[in-house]
Order: sequence, then structure tokens, then C-alpha cells
Amino acid sequence: MDNAAWHQRFILQSLWTKALRAYLYKPLNLAAHSRILEIGSGTGALLPENLSISPYTFGLDFDYQRNQYAKNVAPNANITTANAYYLPFPANSFDLCFCHYLLLWIENPENVLKEMHRVTRPGGTVIAFAEPDYEGRIDTPEIFQDIAALQNASLKKQGVRLDTGRRLMQYFIQAGLWNVSMGMLSGEWKGKQTSDFVLEWEIISHDLETLLPHKEIEILKQKAFKCLAQGGAFSFVPTFYALASV
Repeated sequence: MDNAAWHQRFILQSLWTKALRAYLYKPLNLAAHSRILEIGSGTGALLPENLSISPYTFGLDFDYQRNQYAKNVAPNANITTANAYYLPFPANSFDLCFCHYLLLWIENPENVLKEMHRVTRPGGTVIAFAEPDYEGRIDTPEIFQDIAALQNASLKKQGVRLDTGRRLMQYFIQAGLWNVSMGMLSGEWKGKQTSDFVLEWEIISHDLETLLPHKEIEILKQKAFKCLAQGGAFSFVPTFYALASV
């Protein structure tokens, strides 16, 4: 997928956590002078929201091309290309340092959280807004269970730690953070809709390409969409958040 397609995916993910961000931001009393850093800012899906809070909004990602895309999305943000293990900022630089669907891709999440801790000032906050637990997912009926098993195998092959969500508090504590709170994104599920599944399938197809030839992926797609048309399909991946004071 190109960056425009990824951006649409990241926008969808941002909508899933919008209410949570509003809830967690409120007690932080962020203001126009607050310094906000997003680790793994990607195509910039969340940067405009943070710019609406403070002009001192920073984004960091290791992917140069995604950063270039993000500069068009949020031209007033401060965007840096760097490795999350070695943040190019002095200690105590930010009031809020956060990530969003990032740690599952990191081999040593506690080391990234240590860096997030380091660059956050005393009294500031570190947040991981959304980390899935793919090992706890629920998918039905059978065709969706088959697709889920294949997608999990592909994600694992790509380096994803499938149980990141349930380990989130452990990672925060290992990083030396204190007063850690952890919870799970709530939601209401009414069964999958074909229109909603179109964008999801782009991601699923992208993942399955590491395991299956295109022809077999198309067969799975047709079975899945036929099942959706008949109603009753359901997928749920438990997704956790954590925050801590510095």
C-alpha cells in the first residue's frame, strides 16, 4: 500500500481512540505552551489534533517517506526522522510523550518507553494509547477465524509481538515509570458491515501477501464478503492503553 492508503488506515485508527484521547487529555490541562511529542507519528494522522492544542507539537518516525507525507498533512508540526530507541531530544523536553499503535512493532518496547520517560519533564505524562492483543482476538464465523489465524501468523512473521496489549503495564514498570494506569478500549459491536470491511480488507490483504499467493487471497476475500452479505460476522481484538506520571 502507498502512504495515502496507509494514511486512511491511520485516520480510521485515530477515530477508534478519539474518545479515549479526549478523556485522558482532559486532566492533563494541556495548553498553548505545552510541548507534545508523538513517537511513531507515521503519516501525521494525529498531528493536526495536537496542533489545535499547542503549536509546540512534535512528531517522530523512522520512515522518511511517511514523514514527508506528514509534512503535507501538518505543515506546522515539528517532524523528525529518527529511531525511537535514541530520541534526539534533551531530557525533560516535553509535557506529554505518547505513541499510538506502535509498541507492538517494537522488539524491546521497554527501551522505547525508557526514552519516552527520559525526554518527558517531571510532572509530565507518558501514554501508549492503543496496543492490541492479537492472541486474545475473537472472530466468527469460521472463515473469519481462518483469516484471523493467517493474519496473526503474518504479523508474527513481520515482527509483531501479538500479546503486546496484555504486557503493557509490565513494559511501563520495566521502563521505570510510576503511577501506571492501564485499561482497555471500550466499544459497541453490531456485527461487521461490508462497507466498513472494505478498508479493513486492504490491511488484511497486505498482511496475507507474506504467506499466500494472490489467487488464494482473492478466494478468501470472496468467501469473507459472501459471509458478510449473509450477516453475523464479528471480529474483536482487545486493545489496551496505559499512562504514567513522570
